[in-house]
Parts: sequence; structure tokens; C-alpha cells
Amino acid sequence: MLNILRSALALTCCTAAYGLHAQPAMDGWRISVQAGAVHQWQSGIDEGGDLSVDAWSLRLGASRAWASTLRAGLSAGVGQRNYIFSGNAGFGGSRPWSNVRDARLSASLNWQANERWNVFAIPTVRWAAETGASLNDGRTGGLLAAATYRVNDRLSIGPGFGVFSELEDESDWFPILAVDWRITDRMSLRTGRGFASTRGPGLNLVWDASERWSFSLGGRYEKERFRLDDNGIAPHGIGQETSVPLYLGITRSFGPTASFSVIAGAKIGGRLRLEDDYGDLLEDSDYDTAPFAGATFDLRF
Repeated sequence: MLNILRSALALTCCTAAYGLHAQPAMDGWRISVQAGAVHQWQSGIDEGGDLSVDAWSLRLGASRAWASTLRAGLSAGVGQRNYIFSGNAGFGGSRPWSNVRDARLSASLNWQANERWNVFAIPTVRWAAETGASLNDGRTGGLLAAATYRVNDRLSIGPGFGVFSELEDESDWFPILAVDWRITDRMSLRTGRGFASTRGPGLNLVWDASERWSFSLGGRYEKERFRLDDNGIAPHGIGQETSVPLYLGITRSFGPTASFSVIAGAKIGGRLRLEDDYGDLLEDSDYDTAPFAGATFDLRF
């Protein structure tokens, strides 16, 4: 079930950059800056102990129309997740890892093949490692790609795929379905973006109450996998967190160039996994439903 949900949501970073209906325009460079932070309140771990998380992210992107039907660009981002384990016993001796840094570098391509078909592709390199470990030891890479068909002025839909390498594991392949559906003039369902508070892609039902205010209901599958340092219970091992965040969001737009969003929700199906440096399982455990809240700011010019 989680893999199916992940497949349905994974194309967000493509649609976030351009929109499924968007046609590359000859309007020079576009610059975007996104920043955000989130707090996840304490929840119990089944094997014992508790977990809370604080996180922040920052991303800078630039794209340019190189032809009337082609837009390409680059983006770079950094962030950190601070895991706070408490309790005297439990998963990984209660403190299997602490602060995890990540960095990402992505290219993007949007090609309007004709009036009906758009093609998206985003190759990405990511580094994720606990403080004290080398970021290069947590390097992975992958590709998201899809082709969308404009059925009419209200609906675009299309198939695609994602493939990503994994730390000490086989590559991860999955299918993609990209959707942008204007149900009414103010209501839409789309694989729209999430950032910082939702850590990336999500499936969103959006209601545009006015030109300045919009409300959203969203969900996604989340997987964080990272290299550990040499000082913990699993030296140079691998930590992993998976969950399904569900959230409500409110966005205030300040003209076409800036917006501010507040998001609140809960993670369900949370699971922690601890592996050794060969990728073999040492311990895993579920954790209880975890409420979270955060805010993001987007600037485009």
C-alpha cells in the first residue's frame, strides 16, 4: 500500500517547477527561493522510548526557457533533521542517531512535445548523513520522468517512472501517475509540491478561496535513509524513517512573487529501522501517530 501511495505522489518535484499545463515561455531566467521549518511532537516508540523531531530546509532554484517549447534549470538545497530520542531504554538503546544533514542537487527539463503532450525529467543527486559522518558516504542518485497528456483545459494526466539508488541496498524502481485536475474553478486535485513541512512531494486537494487565500488537504509517503557516524550503536551504519504524513495547509499569497504557508497534521504508519554498515537489519520498530506543524515561505522572481 505504501509503495502504491509513493508512486502516485512522487512526481511532485516535476509539477512543482512548471505545472502540468505549463508551456515553456521565452521570458528569460526564473529564480525561486524556498525556506521552511517543522516540529514533530513527541510520540512513543513500540520498542520503548519516545521520539520528537525538529527540521529545517532551504532551496534555491533557477530555470530558463531555451526555446519556445523547452525550459531547463538547476536547483540546490540543504537541510537538517534533529532527532530527539528520550527514555532510558528502547529502540537502538534510545539514541541510535541524532542530527542528520542533507543536501540535494537537481537538474530539470520540461519539453512541450506538442499541444497535448509535455515531458518532464529530473535527475537528482542527494547526500544524507548524520553529523560526524561524511556526506559523501551518504550519497545516492536517481531520476524522475513522466509524460502528461492534456485531455482538456481542466485535466492533464500521464504515466512515468522513478528510479533511485539506495545506501547498501538495491535500486528502487516505481511507477508514477501525474495528475492535474481542475474539478471546479476554485477546486483542484494535483500532484503539487510540498517543502520542508512535508519534506517534498504530495497529493493535494486545493481550494482557492480567493486570490490571496487557499486551503489544502494533502498526504504523501515519506522515506528518509541516511549514513550514521562511527560513534553510535551501529558505527557507519544506516538509519531509516518511513511514514505517511497527512496534513491541512493554509497559504497566503502576496501577489505573483511570494507566498507564506502554515501546515499542521500527523504522521501515521511511522517506522524506524537501524542497519549495520553492510545494510543488514539490526533493529526496527513502529512509533505512534505523531502530530506536527510547520511553516514555509516561497519567493519567485
